Amino acid sequence: MFNEKLLKISLGFILLLIIVGFFTINYMLNDDNSTPSYTSSPSTKRATNTSTDVKELSLDTIYINIRSQKYKILKADIALKLKNANSKKALQNNMDNVRNAVLQYLNAMDANGLETVSGKERLKEELIDMLESTFGYEIETIYIKNFILSP
Repeated sequence: MFNEKLLKISLGFILLLIIVGFFTINYMLNDDNSTPSYTSSPSTKRATNTSTDVKELSLDTIYINIRSQKYKILKADIALKLKNANSKKALQNNMDNVRNAVLQYLNAMDANGLETVSGKERLKEELIDMLESTFGYEIETIYIKNFILSP
């Protein structure tokens, strides 16, 4: 008698679980013609490495072998900010020579200490001096947007 009652209660409970599970699954899978939040595309702006400053000009990404005790390869994104827009136009027309001069300078320099902030500041100052004396451009500053030293 007790076993028969326990069996009826167990079957009733299992049947109740099946019915609740069925309604729960139907509710979750119900297509009410609304777009789920995970399928809508977010409205974000794409980040770029391009500046909007009219006096700034990028030298593109530089990969070069360097002379250093710790590192062998330098990857850098360098941008020049000129003092006036006329210098930018002149530099754009002479970009191949400027990029070549920067590459030769980086290849010839002693790169020990470039991993420090003061080393990067020294590099910026030396590049400004070299470009101003070689080409006569009036450079306000140099931005190093990406700087990786690899052994």
